[in-house]
Amino acid sequence: MKNILFKLFIVVTWIYCLGHVLFGFPTDTFVMRAVKGVMSMVFSCSLLFFLFKIIDKKQKKELNG
Repeated sequence: MKNILFKLFIVVTWIYCLGHVLFGFPTDTFVMRAVKGVMSMVFSCSLLFFLFKIIDKKQKKELNG
């Protein structure tokens, strides 16, 4: 379940970042839109990894005791 959720999240993040790069704020240059898109993708994925790590720790703690 987590693998499917993670892949879905990655696809949505890529679509969002691509949309931001192509149609971002009109005052931003193309380079700044690309940088912001990549930064938001990295932040989103790292946040998801962090949440999965917390969930795994809680599940292991419940199973062990």
